[in-house]
Amino acid sequence: MTRLPLLFIAVAGLAACSPQPRSSEYFVAHPDEAKRVVADCKAGSHRGDECVNATASVAAAESAERMKLYKKSF
Repeated sequence: MTRLPLLFIAVAGLAACSPQPRSSEYFVAHPDEAKRVVADCKAGSHRGDECVNATASVAAAESAERMKLYKKSF
């Protein structure tokens, strides 16, 4: 019975120490880092919200590049 509160405190303490995931805005500003994180996510060595944010920023950059090429064709 006394172990449960200690276990809860230990888990809560570890969760508080984990870094916050980098935002999509960060990855837009650092495209090389975003590509590396996406590759790590596909390999399975990286997980979590950073995978989502990095994937979204890479997709947005690719979309912007395609739009730029499209506008250039006119």
